[in-house]
Amino acid sequence: MESIHIKKNIWDANLYDTNYSFVSKYGNSLVELLAPKQGEKILDLGCGTGDLANTIYEVGGDIVGVDKSETMVEQAIRKYPHIQFMVQDATDLDFHSQFDAVFSNAALHWVQAS
Repeated sequence: MESIHIKKNIWDANLYDTNYSFVSKYGNSLVELLAPKQGEKILDLGCGTGDLANTIYEVGGDIVGVDKSETMVEQAIRKYPHIQFMVQDATDLDFHSQFDAVFSNAALHWVQAS
């Protein structure tokens, strides 16, 4: 089996929001399953442009969004400046027991082990 290596993580965040917004829409049912509580600390792993992080925020979750793509995080910050977003690789997170839950929608298949 041939392995595939992505050399650089380049995403067009505007194109993503325009042509692939259905990804977040499908994720709304996962937010319902998560059932975030007021003040619950939640990490959105692979937050993309922040739509689902904002949904979690709106129901009272204390949300932090991370994504490996700088362009996606920049777009998320522009769209939702009231939420903390940061660029981080899922395989090398800088968090230690800070969250009550981790949420991820359509992102884990992009994570590559080192």
